[in-house]
Amino acid sequence: MKVLVLGGTRFLGRHIVEAVAAGGHEVVAFHRGETRCELPDGVEERFGDRNSDLSAVQEETWDATVDVAAYEPDQVRRALELRTARYLFISTVNVYEDLSKPGISEEWPTIESFDPSEESLIYGGKKAACERLVLERFPESSIILRPGLIVGRWDPTGRFTYWCERMLRGGPYLAPKPQARPVQLVDAADVARFAERALTHDLFGIYNVVGPRDTTSFAEVLETCARAAAERHAPPAQAVWVDGEFLAHNGVQEWIEMPLWLADPKYAGILQVSNAPAIRAGFEFRPLGETVRAIFDWTAAAPEHAVAGLSEDRAAELLAKLHDAGGACTQPTR
Repeated sequence: MKVLVLGGTRFLGRHIVEAVAAGGHEVVAFHRGETRCELPDGVEERFGDRNSDLSAVQEETWDATVDVAAYEPDQVRRALELRTARYLFISTVNVYEDLSKPGISEEWPTIESFDPSEESLIYGGKKAACERLVLERFPESSIILRPGLIVGRWDPTGRFTYWCERMLRGGPYLAPKPQARPVQLVDAADVARFAERALTHDLFGIYNVVGPRDTTSFAEVLETCARAAAERHAPPAQAVWVDGEFLAHNGVQEWIEMPLWLADPKYAGILQVSNAPAIRAGFEFRPLGETVRAIFDWTAAAPEHAVAGLSEDRAAELLAKLHDAGGACTQPTR
């Protein structure tokens, strides 16, 4: 196949370029040239800004176009004018109208309209609008993938990377209760591999591409990170389990300062999304430990990578407050 990837040098796009190229396809990565990386042999790069000029790719016919990072509907409108047989759009689980309940499936209603002043709805609302454009143009030959939290090498957000690197430092660290809270995260390389499978196996339709396969608790995720850190001779780490009320009272930001923690009830289901159709279609997951080890390899070689989460000084301040209040519940992570 001749595949055009809109994007292709950052995080998921880079993984998709690698997966499609590894499948033996002819790949062209169209991007602005602002993020450069080493792409697989044979991958052609073409440069331009999709917001204003697609001339570098608009005169050819493509077997498939993979749209990795479109966020504005106008970006999709322009891309849909390209001559392509199939269109694979990377969306998000944030398109769902109601994220408060577990078990969200592909049939659940998506955001139809929203107040632009509601920041929590802008991302999902715009992605949902992009989806509708794709489905209108390619009702029978489009593929829409809706990932949740994507993790792995080259992650520019630093969210899950925070937990990996925190285990490398060892010592006590804050972790939000409850320990058994279900969480979901998926390796970008697995999403990319499924995208390539969808193209080569003529899969069409909408798929929630979330992982892992089975329900995993937050404590299990931290234990996996700690075991991988121990392989690198990291000092022991101890989880200090705290109530969400303590974190909220002290102004800790959900998701940003405390990745994988969402206390707002309206997001109670966002880490418990159904992935059954994707699994039936061949979606496969690598062990989380493999993902963590790949992150360690990447971060060791890229000292400038982004890391979210609490700073060491802020974490120490909160641990001291918690100790003074007598509210600590500490246990080894491994």
